[in-house]
Amino acid sequence: MSFIGNLAAASGAKAIGKYNASVAYEEALYERKKAAVKQKVYETVEKPRLLDQQDQQFSNFFVQSLRSGAEMREGTTPMFVAIKNKQLQSFDVAIADYNSKVAVTDMINQSLLIQARGRGEEFKGKMTANTEYMKAAGSLLTMGSKSQQAGRLVII
Repeated sequence: MSFIGNLAAASGAKAIGKYNASVAYEEALYERKKAAVKQKVYETVEKPRLLDQQDQQFSNFFVQSLRSGAEMREGTTPMFVAIKNKQLQSFDVAIADYNSKVAVTDMINQSLLIQARGRGEEFKGKMTANTEYMKAAGSLLTMGSKSQQAGRLVII
C-alpha cells in the first residue's frame, strides 16, 4: 500500500513546485515593475532636478564672473572656465544616465534570475513527482509479484 503514499507525495511535489514557480514569477514581476518605476523617477524627477541645479550653478558662476570685472570673451580665462564648467556638467549628466541604466538593467537581470529559479523549482517538483510515480509503480509490481507467488493478495 506504499504506492498510495508515493502517489500522494508525487501530487504534493508537483503542487509545491508549481507554487514555488508562481511565487518566483510574482517576485520577478515585482522586480521588473520596480525597475520601470526607478527609470521613470530618474527621467521625470532626478534628471530634471540635476539639470536645473546645473543651470543654477552655471548662472551663479556667470554672474560672479561678471561681478569680478572680467569680460566673458572668446579666448579669455573666464570663457575657458565657463566651457570647462559646461563640460563637467555634461559629464555629470552622462554618468547619472549611465548609473540609471545600469541600475535598471541590474534589476531586470535580477528578475530574470528569479524567474529562472522559479522554473527550476517547478522542474524539481516534476522530477520528484516522477520519482514518486516510479516508486509507486515498483511497489505495485512488487505487490503483484508477491501476490502471485503466494497465491493470494499480499499487501505491502
